[in-house]
Amino acid sequence: MKIKTKDMTKVALLVALIAVGAFISIPIGPVPFTLQNFFVFMTGLLLTPGLAALTVFIYVLLGLIGVPILAGFTGGLQSVFKPSFGFLIAFIIGAYLISKLAYGEKDFKKIMIVLIIAEVVFYVIGIPYMYVILNNVLGNPMGVSKVLALGMTPFIIPDLIKAVVAAIIAPKIKQAIDRA
Repeated sequence: MKIKTKDMTKVALLVALIAVGAFISIPIGPVPFTLQNFFVFMTGLLLTPGLAALTVFIYVLLGLIGVPILAGFTGGLQSVFKPSFGFLIAFIIGAYLISKLAYGEKDFKKIMIVLIIAEVVFYVIGIPYMYVILNNVLGNPMGVSKVLALGMTPFIIPDLIKAVVAAIIAPKIKQAIDRA
């Protein structure tokens, strides 16, 4: 895949925005409230599938090699053992999926459906990962209902709000980028 300078600039900017989204972090349990998924939504809506996945992969990779760009200004290989790391894995898949299903889409309803599907993917990957880390790595036994209460329930409404904002602004930003 040959990447143009304009595409590299978009990738770099969105990696930085995902990091900024991670810095806006409110610890509310094993998974903090951040704006990472908002910028993952934007990445999927603004970039082609390959570039969207690459962007989030670069973000996660930078965090894993020690750049403190993950939630709570953290980074390093030990991040793999955090309960929230499964969501980062899911973000890579989600960015690709969002782009594959909604890149260039202008219809708000269609975009919202795709973003809700992506959010389900985030939970389907992130929650079991969180369960395994809490129960088997950190030795903090919790049942599925407790993990859902900590890792999903408090995030549903804020995630829907982030999806609505992304669905409204992404088509306008995409149109402006395409004109430039």
